[in-house]
Amino acid sequence: MPFTLPPSLLESDDIALILAFGKLSVLEACSVLGGAVQRAEAPTERVSALHVGRYSPDLLSELSGSHKCAPIVEQLESASSDQSVLADLLEDYLDVKSNVAMSGYGIPEDEYEELVREMLDGLRARGLRKVRLLRPDGGELLSEQVLTRKALDVVAFPFHGGFALGPTAWVPDSASLRQRGTRRPVPYPDIAMSPRLARTLVNLAGLLPGQTLLDPFCGAGTILVEACSKTLRCLGVDSRASRVQNARENLRWSGGGAEAGYDIRKGDARELPRMLRGTKVDGIVTEPLLLPRLDARPKTATARAMIEESARIYNDALASMAECIRPDGRIVMVVPVVQTMDGDEVTLTLEGRSLGLRLYQPGPVGFEYPVRLSFESTRWVRRAVYVFEPRS
Repeated sequence: MPFTLPPSLLESDDIALILAFGKLSVLEACSVLGGAVQRAEAPTERVSALHVGRYSPDLLSELSGSHKCAPIVEQLESASSDQSVLADLLEDYLDVKSNVAMSGYGIPEDEYEELVREMLDGLRARGLRKVRLLRPDGGELLSEQVLTRKALDVVAFPFHGGFALGPTAWVPDSASLRQRGTRRPVPYPDIAMSPRLARTLVNLAGLLPGQTLLDPFCGAGTILVEACSKTLRCLGVDSRASRVQNARENLRWSGGGAEAGYDIRKGDARELPRMLRGTKVDGIVTEPLLLPRLDARPKTATARAMIEESARIYNDALASMAECIRPDGRIVMVVPVVQTMDGDEVTLTLEGRSLGLRLYQPGPVGFEYPVRLSFESTRWVRRAVYVFEPRS
């Protein structure tokens, strides 16, 4: 995964993440970084500021739900404040023909322009007069552009009554994610999740290479392909033989033709203990999405009836999963959120207590479940996520 600046820069007490999925991305970061996260703040919907203890920056390369990571090196009282600390740092990484950009998140246009001017003034005062300023659309240099344009990107956002700034030091490997999404032999349907989201959900399971991940509603294998790419053993179940075959083809492609690392079976997710014959798995990640196709926003009453009908299958499947998860494992389950013509959101509630499960809460950050996704392009059915673990 590409570090755009030395990883040592991220050995900082405060780092900023540019989020791909809102609070779900923060949950992933807290899970991957573990006990290092001491506090998480949300200055804007797109940004999370984490106060962290000692951790390895290499862990950031596991993240999929964030577009950028930057150390917070400068905190300003106003947009016109001197950026001397940032300018001193950038001087070490800029040559006379380098590209530089400032990506602003949640900053009014006039203050953004003032921050850019102050950054340029600071660089020119240090003799870097031929630095080329990039002007990205919307005031944000996308993570892929950071790489393709070989730019030194500065993240800026409102923070504690002023502004926080820091250079982008890491971006995800979007190229490989895109390849797994576009080159697979069996395309996924339009409603299928993206490889980036699937990878984020797999990360929430917290598994190590060689451990087994089960998807009991595997479809064409979106989640399992991402699990395979993390060298996990993959077990998939689906009630339709055609989907089982599709998942096998996609996994065979993603694994370079090897079949030893996965097992895809036709079966009912509500009968997992019988299918697995008492075998326990290390983690479960799945998206049932058992709703009829929607061509328009339904009425609230219609949406509630749909959710109530699917809730029985969800809860029966969760009970089945609870019997198959190891004591130290996690169950990651996506539930639908239906947008109605009345302006309401209707979703289902999963209760794990009676099944010996509790909601996963990593570190000191409390998450309200189901954790909603932000920035989804889906129309009337969005996603939210539960993460359960066995109660000790």
